[in-house]
Amino acid sequence: MTAPDNSIPLHPGAVAAMAETGGGSPTRRFLSEYFMREASPRPCYAGQLDPEFQRHLAEWHANMLPENCDFYHTLQLSDGTVIPGEWDLRGHEQEYLGHQPLAGRRVLEVGPATGWLSANIAREASELVIFDLPFGKGPELVPSPGIDLDAAQRNGAISAARLRNSWWFTRQKMNFEAKAVYGDIYNFPPDMGRFDTTVFGSILLHLSNPFRALQSAAEVTDRTIIVTDVNGVSASEFDGKSVALFNITPPPIGLVHWWSLGPSVIRHMLERLGFTNTEIRTHIIDGMAAKPPMFTVVGHR
Repeated sequence: MTAPDNSIPLHPGAVAAMAETGGGSPTRRFLSEYFMREASPRPCYAGQLDPEFQRHLAEWHANMLPENCDFYHTLQLSDGTVIPGEWDLRGHEQEYLGHQPLAGRRVLEVGPATGWLSANIAREASELVIFDLPFGKGPELVPSPGIDLDAAQRNGAISAARLRNSWWFTRQKMNFEAKAVYGDIYNFPPDMGRFDTTVFGSILLHLSNPFRALQSAAEVTDRTIIVTDVNGVSASEFDGKSVALFNITPPPIGLVHWWSLGPSVIRHMLERLGFTNTEIRTHIIDGMAAKPPMFTVVGHR
């Protein structure tokens, strides 16, 4: 038995096993073909880097107004106007990006939020592609007793759209070049191409499966992955072990805080993915009143 023409072949051993059990009987052939077909990866959210698609995205978000946005990053515009956001990274960009050179590199930024880092990356990189939640989707939510998750997901989708609006507002006001792709972080579109550097800026704590997200990025990244996050695990408390604490923040914020992460666990993940030359930096965002402790792990192939 052979796989249908529209399928991607499975591992030869799996194909042989299915063929062995599927011979003769129409029912066996039907089930064998079904499971081979369903196990084949299918393109998801492809075609977005097409110039026509990018034109439609820009047109959809043209002349964006502040009242249609939620600003995660504080913005300082060229005319001196400051738009406050939850996170003020002004003057802290290089620490946040691990002091990594980006000149001449094709960069993927995962979860760009309002885009203050995007503007800084785009000034140096040869090309910037940002990746975020698809239209109509909100962040992954942690199941919590007593919480109406359907309502929370609807509200999350609205917040995600307003945050996406703020990225386009920043792109317009700060006049930088970047392409935008929206989809499934665990299954990147197959036609994005390859990147020299991928950046995760305080995203992994919001994901149910941070390792799988890093694995997706590793599959398309040739040189460097930069991971910055809130330093949620004391190294001294756990003797430097690779530790991730599950959902220690209560609702409502806890609905989108899956993990408290330490740098050692990120280093371990990156090393398992082939980025074995790693460096860790810890830093504090002095421009913010809360001065959150941060870490940045840079992994090189």
